[in-house]
Amino acid sequence: MNRRQLLTLLATAGTGGCLSFREAGEAEPATQTGFDTTVDSQDPQRATSTPSGYASTAASVETVQTLSMDITALSAAGPSYLVATLDEIQLRDFGSASPRNTLEAPVNSSVVELTDSDCYVGSQIAGGDRSTIYRFDTEGGTLQARTEIRGSVSKLTTAGDLLVCGTNRESTEGATQPGTHITVFDRASLDRQWTTAVGNGAITGDVCRLDDALHVGFTNFLVGFAVTDGTIRYRAPLNVGYPVAYQGDLVADVDRKLRRFDPETLAYDWSVGSEVAGRPVVVGEHVAVPTTDGLLCATVADGQQRWSRTLESVSGFTPELLVYQGGLLWYGTAAEELYGLVPPSGETAFSLSADLSVIAATTGGVVIDSGYETLELRVS
Repeated sequence: MNRRQLLTLLATAGTGGCLSFREAGEAEPATQTGFDTTVDSQDPQRATSTPSGYASTAASVETVQTLSMDITALSAAGPSYLVATLDEIQLRDFGSASPRNTLEAPVNSSVVELTDSDCYVGSQIAGGDRSTIYRFDTEGGTLQARTEIRGSVSKLTTAGDLLVCGTNRESTEGATQPGTHITVFDRASLDRQWTTAVGNGAITGDVCRLDDALHVGFTNFLVGFAVTDGTIRYRAPLNVGYPVAYQGDLVADVDRKLRRFDPETLAYDWSVGSEVAGRPVVVGEHVAVPTTDGLLCATVADGQQRWSRTLESVSGFTPELLVYQGGLLWYGTAAEELYGLVPPSGETAFSLSADLSVIAATTGGVVIDSGYETLELRVS
């Protein structure tokens, strides 16, 4: 199952329209004044930027460099990013002409995860039903640990001191427990902690951790696992692909709406929108999310809609092509357009033609895969 198939299963395409703009509420001043850095309590290695202001609507985009690489996987942390191609895996610093390290992992490494201290690579063994997970250190790029796992790795996510892995096992004659499995490893040693079968045909979306539970979105349902032993605490028939933790609650794309809810009771605090189909991105007091034809933004505290934008000129959806960087929301559409939007108002700071298949944000700028090239872009 490739990335495109995953995106197709996690949402239903809508009917695109002409570029239009509708604002709900008064726009806030659009000036860039800097950032405050906060640390994720579940993963002290990861720092997230909380804006104290926003970029000007007169922003322009600078291409820092163009690299002749067709990316199969991309992950970013701090000033660096990790890319996998059909030939190799590179650890690069944003703006650097040469890679910091080229990792000695096999080809067909289609799943990667980068933190400030570690690189994780998932690679399927050719001609078999097993995969290998590797951990490299970011300083020297040397191999620190490796382990084998049954099935094809579809997702790697760090959660505190754990590495969460989603795998797909084919249904073959005599096979036991085919389908999707969630396996948790010790993040440093890659020693397996537990494995839990989820079911046939379930495609792993995003993973987030709240206290002693892992919340994982799949096609057509949401599952909560106990961190200690993988016991399933709940399995809710909610179409959730991308749960995000926020102040003890979950904010997610739930049944075509953006909702905030209590993970213990699954009761909604608020619900907004009608064609939501993607990963929410929390920016200060706001949360933005892709829809089947554009973007929607609401106040994360009470769900009041601030604005919505129709950005797709053709039918399509891009549920993972939204990041926040440099004071702007960067969003790539199925119509091969890249937009930079001011979070409080939804105003367009810039737009340009770009065929995006992957996007990630570093502290220096964004990295995108566009056709057979990889571009480093930043607001200038």
